[in-house]
Amino acid sequence: MASAMMPPDGGEPLAGLGPFAPDGNWGRQAKDYLLRAREILCQQHLAGASGHDIVRGYTGVMDHLVRALFEAATAAYASRYAMLTQRCVVVAQGGYGRGELNPGSDIDLLFLHPHKSEPYVETVAEKMLYTLWDTGLTVGQATRNVSECVRLAASDLKVKTALLDARFICGDQALYAQFAQTMEAQVLKRNAERFYKDKLAENAERHQRYGDSVYVLEPQIKEGEGGLRDLHTAMWLAKVKYKTNEVSELVHKGVITERERAELEAARDFLWRVRNALHFLSGQHQDQLTFEYQERIAAEFGYADTRELKGVERFMRDYYLQAAAVNRFASEIIERCTGRARVSALIGRYTGREIRPGVRITGGEISVGDPALFREQPAELIRVFFDTQRHDVKLSHATRRHLRAHADLIDDTVRADPAVAEAFLQILGWKYGVYETLYEMHWLGVLGALLPEFGALLCLAQHDVYHIYTVDQHSLMGVRELERLREGHYKTSVPLLTEVMREVDQVEVLFLGMLFHDSGKGKGGGHSEKGASMMPGIAARLRLNADAAAQLEFLVRHHLTMTHLAQRRDIRDEKLVVDFAKTVGNAGNLKKLFLLTFADMKAVGPKVWSSWQDMLLSELYLNALGVLEKGEFVPSDQQERVARIRRRVAAALEPAQRERAAPFLADMPDRYFLQTPEEDIPRHLTLVGHLREEPLVTAVRHFPEREFSEFTVITADQPGLFARIAGVLAAHGMNIVGANISTSDSGVALDVFRVSHLERAEMAQDDERWERIQVTLGQVIAGTVDVEQLVAKSRRPSSIKKKFVPRVGTDVRVDNEVSADYTVLDVYAQDRVGLLFTITNSLFHLGLSIDLAKITTNVDQVLDVFYVSESGRKIVDPARLAEIRGQLVERLEADAQAAA
Repeated sequence: MASAMMPPDGGEPLAGLGPFAPDGNWGRQAKDYLLRAREILCQQHLAGASGHDIVRGYTGVMDHLVRALFEAATAAYASRYAMLTQRCVVVAQGGYGRGELNPGSDIDLLFLHPHKSEPYVETVAEKMLYTLWDTGLTVGQATRNVSECVRLAASDLKVKTALLDARFICGDQALYAQFAQTMEAQVLKRNAERFYKDKLAENAERHQRYGDSVYVLEPQIKEGEGGLRDLHTAMWLAKVKYKTNEVSELVHKGVITERERAELEAARDFLWRVRNALHFLSGQHQDQLTFEYQERIAAEFGYADTRELKGVERFMRDYYLQAAAVNRFASEIIERCTGRARVSALIGRYTGREIRPGVRITGGEISVGDPALFREQPAELIRVFFDTQRHDVKLSHATRRHLRAHADLIDDTVRADPAVAEAFLQILGWKYGVYETLYEMHWLGVLGALLPEFGALLCLAQHDVYHIYTVDQHSLMGVRELERLREGHYKTSVPLLTEVMREVDQVEVLFLGMLFHDSGKGKGGGHSEKGASMMPGIAARLRLNADAAAQLEFLVRHHLTMTHLAQRRDIRDEKLVVDFAKTVGNAGNLKKLFLLTFADMKAVGPKVWSSWQDMLLSELYLNALGVLEKGEFVPSDQQERVARIRRRVAAALEPAQRERAAPFLADMPDRYFLQTPEEDIPRHLTLVGHLREEPLVTAVRHFPEREFSEFTVITADQPGLFARIAGVLAAHGMNIVGANISTSDSGVALDVFRVSHLERAEMAQDDERWERIQVTLGQVIAGTVDVEQLVAKSRRPSSIKKKFVPRVGTDVRVDNEVSADYTVLDVYAQDRVGLLFTITNSLFHLGLSIDLAKITTNVDQVLDVFYVSESGRKIVDPARLAEIRGQLVERLEADAQAAA
């Protein structure tokens, strides 16, 4: 039935391989034969052979082997038994039937016989299968007659699908011809609608299982969206609809254009070549394009680093472009097979509603019958998308094809057309469907043509483990998150953000900020500044007024600012809040930045946003809003503020408690009162009272709704206490996300650690584990247990293979501007067990005191921030700062090598 890529019959399948002639130990000979064939093909692959050449070559090798085994098995049978009317056909199915074997592909065979299975068929099949299994191949097989094939195809979707790819290999050609005719008459033409429905449901389920996007981090090259299976699905439907599974035949039948055929075949060849590389490198059937293989294949294919992009990012950009082409082609073929585009197009000439000359709504679709409209009025290339929003309809298939074909009409003249700007801003300002419309525009090449600064982000890969999507898709996903916020999807989990989104004005500027926030990526470092520099030109083209243009530039320039401050700085430091408010300038900017920050984080990946992030950003937002609403940027008197807090806490206590509390309230430093919620202070007062009976007092509180637990430690201060606590927590598997450290004038340490619940909520709320932590911490503080040995023991290598992630470097940056009293150290490093202990222990040995810590882990990389002092003072000597940075980097790199 299938003829795609039919290898030549007989002869030598590969130069230098020679024919296969089994004698003696067939299994060993066949294994050696395939090993040699793969070596030759691998050499050709490394020399630059196309994906098609390797796939065709390996299919030819397998055909030659199967035919030789069939002939040898038949001869062996004939030497012992009389051969009269015995008939058998060996049929290739699945990928083998399509002639699309990659080096690690499975082999699927059908042994076809006329009526009942005979000893001849059984003997030949058994001899062939055992030989193929001995080679290490995964071989699927079935033995049936023609009637059984018809019956099973009617009831089993997988059987029918496999038979659509059936291809004659060897045996009785007349029997195969009968089989092919019967399949054509009794399988292909029956239950077509049910077949379409079942395959589409299977397709949707597969996409969801493998990430539901072409642009996932580590794509599945066969089963994922944009993978080879998308093409297979389209061609199965085309086989039923158009009676061909040849791409070239679809051109002849007018189903696709010659340009589409060329694009598809180039994309398919690229995916084949990548899959060949995966199979050769792994030595097995490996279809997951993981980080490890991305880097190795990029190097193998000659993708070198440039000043703007890593070689692996350039390779993955090409991969996503080609996968998107496959997905687009498959979607269009599927729609043509299952839809009523042609009927609608014909009816639409005479029926439907014309909304303006040349544009009609017919059957729930916008239709442009004559593409000359786009050539005569290029603004229609944009306006037609607003029509879909305004009327809540879709574009017809023919109109989508015309839009893609005419997107290159959008040049500088069209971009400068006020009508074009107006139409695009209408899309952004509409009350629903902004994401879906922008996505369709991007899919058809119109958005990138209209906004070339966004078009430059097309399929731009980010080679890290926390950005799930390419830059363009991430930006569009951010728009989707903003719309979901406006629609109330998150009104329970983030009520403040939902309220702000619903009250914000000029939402089109916010959506533009989201689209362009990463526009500087791919141009080297400092993408925020580089992106911001593009905004005045974009704003001018879109006819934004001066205030809107300034706001757009602000959003792009500062889109990382709130994240940076909330995760890495002391957001209760009044100087920081005032400085941030000065940077923001007005409440409108603050509100949009708050929303943009949420959407940016939410669109990175499912594990980046958490209630912890919400709490930090909301606190920063409300603090800054309070400053802006006062209309002045003058910090209040900090000492007077602390005095007010002391008075309020004392007034809330019972008279007897108030007397006991007086020394504590007087003894604790100002910073304690500024960074501790007032409702927690009486509880701390009670815990400190227990120090009279115990040298160490601890308490644990769990906040599952905020996804963290709080561990309070009170004891006599000692050098390196923070490092000791961090080491004990690390040794017991706890993930610290923040710490507030306070020491009273009389030398009592009151340290509060926040431990994340993410991916380990059960562990973090296990009371028995916390009891063990308290015992161990007491031993460490008493000096009976060495914390360094404790952490080293917890780092014992696991027998479980670690998942490969891109390596990140170690860096330490010094910020002496953000705080008046402390030097701030930003530490970047590869995540590993006990890293926080290594950092804090190193700071202890460097003679530094840690006064505040903020801990962030982005899957593979940690960004830990420490407010430190030396002898109670901020470090200002440049030489000393350089020494601290150098020694800390040296110790961290040594630790990374030891952990590797």
